[in-house]
Amino acid sequence: MQTNANHDNTPAWVATILGAPATWWIARIALTLPYWWSGIDKALHPQAAVAEIAALGMPTPLLAYAATLIVQLGGSLAIISNRYAWLGAGALAVFTLVVTALAHAFWNLQGAARFAEMNTFLEHIALIAGFVFAAMYAHTHSHSTTLPATRD
Repeated sequence: MQTNANHDNTPAWVATILGAPATWWIARIALTLPYWWSGIDKALHPQAAVAEIAALGMPTPLLAYAATLIVQLGGSLAIISNRYAWLGAGALAVFTLVVTALAHAFWNLQGAARFAEMNTFLEHIALIAGFVFAAMYAHTHSHSTTLPATRD
């Protein structure tokens, strides 16, 4: 659903901030921060990363490690650069859903541990929603390779 910008009640100063290219860059970098940071850390510490993946019960930790690097770094780069952002957002959303179900299975816990893991699980669901918004933006702005301009 699209709204007509002429009926938008956003104050002009807020619209200026939201339309600024720097805002779009910062938002994309911030949305993907946990993923590109994790990808860089995993690339710099492969033994620890493979051990972490193996602890999740993955049958082929080395293959999962390679796929994780591709998804985390490639997906982040796609969103940040706004090139195939829909693909990067989708890959990171699916990755997040799978890893969240494996690593934050709050339904298997009780008490304070359950509460903490459920909060982390829900935070990850919110990240997935952020990727949906990134993909929606990429879809609705696919005619342009530039960032939105500020409104007059």
